[in-house]
Amino acid sequence: MKHNKLHITIYLLLIWSFSFAQQYTNYATKDGLPSNHVYTIMQDAKGFMWFLTDKGMVRYNGKTFKTFTTKQGLPNNDVWDAFPTPDGKIWYLSKSTHLGYIENDSVLSFPNEKEEETINPIYSIQLNNEVYPAGPKKIYALKDKVWRSFEVQTENKIREDYTTVFNDKVAYLGIMFNDESLNVYDKNFNILAKRPTKGIINNNSTRGQISDSLYFWVSEKSYSILNLKTLALESFKFIDEVGIETLKYPRINLVGNSIQISGDRFVGTFNTDFHIVNPFFFPPELNAHFGFIDQQNTIWLATFTNGVYKLPYIKKNIVYRFNNEKVQNLNLINNDLFASVYNKGFFKYNPIDKTFDPYIASDDYNFGGVYIDSLKRTYFLKNSGIISEGEGKREDINFNKKAKSSRHINSFVKKLAFFKSNLYGIYSFGIFKLDAKTFNIEKDIILKGSNDFLVFNSRLIIATNNGLKELENDAIKKIDFKEAVFNTSVLSIKAISETEILINTDGFGSYISDLNTIKPLENSEFLIVQDAFIQENAIWLATNSGVLHYTKINDTYKLIRTYNSNDGLPNNNVNTVNVINENLIVGTNNGLAIVPINQTRKDLLIDLFITEATYNKQPISENNVSFNYATNNAVNFKFESIDYSEDQLKNGDYLYKLEPLQTNWINTPINSVNYNNLQPGDYVFQVYNKSISKKINFKIKALWWQTFWFKTCIVLLGIFLVALISMFIVKQSQFKKNQKIFEDKRLIELQLKALRSQMNPHFVFNSLAAIQYYINENDFEASEMYLVKFSKLIRQFFELSKENEISLAAEIDLLQSYLEIEKLRFREKLNFKINVDDDLYTESTKVPTMILQPIIENAINHGIFNKENNGEVIVNFKKGQNQTLIVEIIDDGVGFVNTNKSQNGKIKSSNVLKDRLHFLNNSKKWNISYAEEEVFPDHFEKGNKSTFIIQKL
Repeated sequence: MKHNKLHITIYLLLIWSFSFAQQYTNYATKDGLPSNHVYTIMQDAKGFMWFLTDKGMVRYNGKTFKTFTTKQGLPNNDVWDAFPTPDGKIWYLSKSTHLGYIENDSVLSFPNEKEEETINPIYSIQLNNEVYPAGPKKIYALKDKVWRSFEVQTENKIREDYTTVFNDKVAYLGIMFNDESLNVYDKNFNILAKRPTKGIINNNSTRGQISDSLYFWVSEKSYSILNLKTLALESFKFIDEVGIETLKYPRINLVGNSIQISGDRFVGTFNTDFHIVNPFFFPPELNAHFGFIDQQNTIWLATFTNGVYKLPYIKKNIVYRFNNEKVQNLNLINNDLFASVYNKGFFKYNPIDKTFDPYIASDDYNFGGVYIDSLKRTYFLKNSGIISEGEGKREDINFNKKAKSSRHINSFVKKLAFFKSNLYGIYSFGIFKLDAKTFNIEKDIILKGSNDFLVFNSRLIIATNNGLKELENDAIKKIDFKEAVFNTSVLSIKAISETEILINTDGFGSYISDLNTIKPLENSEFLIVQDAFIQENAIWLATNSGVLHYTKINDTYKLIRTYNSNDGLPNNNVNTVNVINENLIVGTNNGLAIVPINQTRKDLLIDLFITEATYNKQPISENNVSFNYATNNAVNFKFESIDYSEDQLKNGDYLYKLEPLQTNWINTPINSVNYNNLQPGDYVFQVYNKSISKKINFKIKALWWQTFWFKTCIVLLGIFLVALISMFIVKQSQFKKNQKIFEDKRLIELQLKALRSQMNPHFVFNSLAAIQYYINENDFEASEMYLVKFSKLIRQFFELSKENEISLAAEIDLLQSYLEIEKLRFREKLNFKINVDDDLYTESTKVPTMILQPIIENAINHGIFNKENNGEVIVNFKKGQNQTLIVEIIDDGVGFVNTNKSQNGKIKSSNVLKDRLHFLNNSKKWNISYAEEEVFPDHFEKGNKSTFIIQKL
């Protein structure tokens, strides 16, 4: 009875395994394996998967296969077993004179001490990091890089099959095949225990030591475990453990902290009592002969003809149906779920055993089913027609081609709806109004790009390639929304509540609308939403990125989870979705999956490694992080991740940065990064993939002339020298500048004083000559008046001669006094006028001292004096532009031309004026220009006009 129950259980497990056979991922020569003949599978300490084939060993990281053959150093390519040790090595076993291990992608091979003797390691032992290849008669240990053998030396025990054991208490085990018993010996061959082995250990049993306290034997029908501490021997039959009579290629392996057992039918683990628990049975069609459970509970199966199959742990709780078939729609009709499968038909869901039973066979394009409550009938729609069910009858309905003609009459109906006592069918080019009894087409309402329709609040809403429309009085009317233009292609529409609908679009996500306003469903942007399932306060979207689950929180739908291939879906491109009894039912182009809603997601990214880091070909490691600077240095990094996620969910790109050179992450699709000519400093290289990051530190040491203190001293010295030289240059320049200014100023002052002193005697001489003239004429009254005016003028002159500049008013007063004296001397022969512009401020306007008087003196003594008739001198003071003063001295005398003819040499006062103007302009205080011109160029007495333009700087 026990066995009958167990067989039933095993049968159900086999059926269950078969249901998701299509969900295995197959790796074969097309993917990178050197051969489809795979002996065994294992996982090393880092997490890499290893596949042992007849054409080499293969390491797999979830993305790339790296093959090791004789080219890399293996003694031969036919490697049929190996042991991964905790220190990261993979010890390979084959029939050869050389054996060894692979570490960090390097193959190490060590010879047998007997060079021509082949090692046949069929009973090998692994204890922690040590591996002992063992054959039927010998066992080997690696010492001094050579395999050395040791044999059991016995006498009169030729019937006993001995093997060496590595244990403090037990040294040897001996199988007596003639009386079917096991002898346990110490190192002195004293028998410690004798155990019966009848029917459990034979010549074909595989044996091995899996720890310092456990030794095993396994055959086709049973396995036995010897506890080397208690010397207890326990035996178990496969028929009792897993319901299998015989098992081909049985193996027992230590995997991490657990013991796994496998063969050609199943893989499982031992509990603490060495019973098999959680056996996983292989689908028979895969023809697998070995299974392996990795550290993430993913199942890996080895075959002799088709390479390797992988089944992630998460898929073991998922039921798969319709292998590689296109499931087009899921419809809930009267509490029954129906699946529409392309070219297969319609299937009814059985929630008890999670199967889909055939309901209507149809090798056609099957759209789905719908129940029309008003007609009390169910309709199943397909490309070639409609199947109607009601009152216990089923009938096929085809369109009546004799009905009202239409160029779209042969178009197929995708969905039916009963609206305002009429039956309507939607097809790609519009809406058919149908007779509910005969299905004759009463009216063909053209609307190209029609995809779906929904009766909502007494309105027939139509989803089209150009937004939403509605049918009103058998006419098409566009639905417009407030403050929004919506012309997006709509694939399907669903009622969320009595006031809102869900609008699913082609590439723009989903929207929620009350048909007046519309708002997007957050986090669904740019998705293709084929279908949706509404459940109380939840929304499930069938999209091209999996299934999105929303829950209503505070009147807003929030995304709480996404289901995709990493959760076990056959494909991320989901056609339809439904939820029954806490199970998510998903239809895709690759079949259907029944997924537990609360299934925990598990990331299949194991680890990320920096596999290579070098500075100028020197390795960078924890013990070697400091390097001397070299020009044009090269720093190289290589990295890889171990990720067994589904291909479409792997993040093949890496993020990296080298601090402090780079502060932001940089994306790269390749697994290597190079830097050139890095400057001295401390660096941290980081790489990131999905949820794991790794980093490595290194330092480039500066040469003595690159050190901070050397550079600081050089900079400070440079600053000091520059400052010293600058100070010296500035001081010298300032000294020279000051000295030149002082000398120029002193020279100008001396020259001006000398010139003024030169002019004063000239004027005095002329004045005294005039006084003498009046005395000689005995005109005492005139001479007295002349003398009074002269004394006043002399006093003014001497007072003003001390100044470099005077006001214009003082200058005019001085010139008035001077001209009056000259008038007395010349009497009626000289007339003068002084004109002052009203806009001039004579008190504030400054002019150089004694600059005008010499010109007036020349006009009188050389112009008017030499004239036969009376003469006139006019002095004009005008306001010029840009704060300039214009002074014009005009006389109607004989002119300079006639004056030069009558005199030898130049006029002295003119030379003095020229020198004075030169020095005044050089003083940088004045800008004075002087010009002369003839007043009457066509007359003999040409006259003269002298013009000063004076500007004080």
